[in-house]
Amino acid sequence: MEHAPDAAEQERQRRFRLLSPHLPHGLVTFPRRLLPWIEPWFLVYACLGVVQGGMLPLLLPLSAGGSTHAGMIVGVMNLAGISAPFWGHLADRRRLHRQVLLAGTLAAFVALLLMPAQIGLPLKTVFAAILGVGFAAANTVANMFIVEVHPRDEWDARIGALQALSGLGQVFGLLLAGFIGGRYALAYGVAAALVAAAVPMALLTLRGIQVPVVQVPVQRDLAAAHPPLGGEGWGGSPQRMFHICTWRGLRTLLGELEMPFARLLIVWFVAFIAISAVLTMLPLALIRGFGVSTGLPATTYAFAAAVSLAMYPLVASLSKQRGAGIVLQAGFALRAIAIALLALAFLSANGGVPLALAGFVVLVVAWPLLGVSGTALAAQRAPGEKGEALGLFNASTALASAIGAFLGGWAMELVGYGEVCMAAAAIVGLAALVSGGENKGPAPAG
Repeated sequence: MEHAPDAAEQERQRRFRLLSPHLPHGLVTFPRRLLPWIEPWFLVYACLGVVQGGMLPLLLPLSAGGSTHAGMIVGVMNLAGISAPFWGHLADRRRLHRQVLLAGTLAAFVALLLMPAQIGLPLKTVFAAILGVGFAAANTVANMFIVEVHPRDEWDARIGALQALSGLGQVFGLLLAGFIGGRYALAYGVAAALVAAAVPMALLTLRGIQVPVVQVPVQRDLAAAHPPLGGEGWGGSPQRMFHICTWRGLRTLLGELEMPFARLLIVWFVAFIAISAVLTMLPLALIRGFGVSTGLPATTYAFAAAVSLAMYPLVASLSKQRGAGIVLQAGFALRAIAIALLALAFLSANGGVPLALAGFVVLVVAWPLLGVSGTALAAQRAPGEKGEALGLFNASTALASAIGAFLGGWAMELVGYGEVCMAAAAIVGLAALVSGGENKGPAPAG
């Protein structure tokens, strides 16, 4: 429905732009009661969450045909997430939100159909890139169906409900991947069917969502950043793709770059290269190193992801009370301990599978500490525009995840997974020590 804003609307929009309450970035999770805020089109992203967050982190590395191939395929898919700003700007400028969602979903569907074919690594890499671009396009516009349509005081609850439903989809997808096991062609077929089901859902449920055409588009940085659920295995989640940067804003941000924000970016980037190398190869290493079934890492991952969902409100409350810097340091410390446990399990004869699974659980459960505090600190440390800073922070995470997957696959083939974990534990432990210089006080008021 097209309408021109009246004077009262224009004044309200102007006030919102002047207020720009950037906090609590990273400290908003999901409401206690979900049902009042769930809309029918949320099912589209629940289906995408089942596939992208739950099935693909296991399916892609296990079906690749080796650690080097696994690192290449997962790395290319993560790298494709950097295309998010293009899709976001296209949707915002041309008002093509539905079209971008449908195009991205169809691209992911085609790639999933072709992935199990007996083809070489170059073609599989191309399909992985198409898969990553498709999910990036679909997820970039997710929150815009909320902030462009609903009143501002409902944004946090609705975005949080969408995020919670996607997170539950991830847990279900992990369980589904474990149930299917090593029948990779069947798993890709089920994933393609779920993504295909999202297309008619989007057509039917978004038909009544009136995204304004003439009205001035809502700026993305007016909505608080929610910490992404699902960890690095789901680097392209809607919460990762929402805040995007522009070339002009990026040049301004880099020109005004200050040491606290630069240090956060560097520490985060280096640590997440090491973490991605460990987490990407972990399911494949468990199966190769200990001969466990495919269902065991999937079930373990699902259990840890479910536990982590309950931790987000607690971690957000802790960050408000004690400061995001302390929470960030604790998250890195827990992950360093988890990776050290994995190194011990793979390098020694003691502990074996139980020790490796314990490290796996701690590794995933520690994510809310990093997801909440990292997003909050990126906004707090930003020297200028918060939206641009969060966009740069998200892009650096996607790049680190891609580089980590590349290096993890290559290093596992060259020296072994235990050695990869040993080096990563040292890097993440150093990140925990260095991040101790971040803000230790409570989060500043909005």
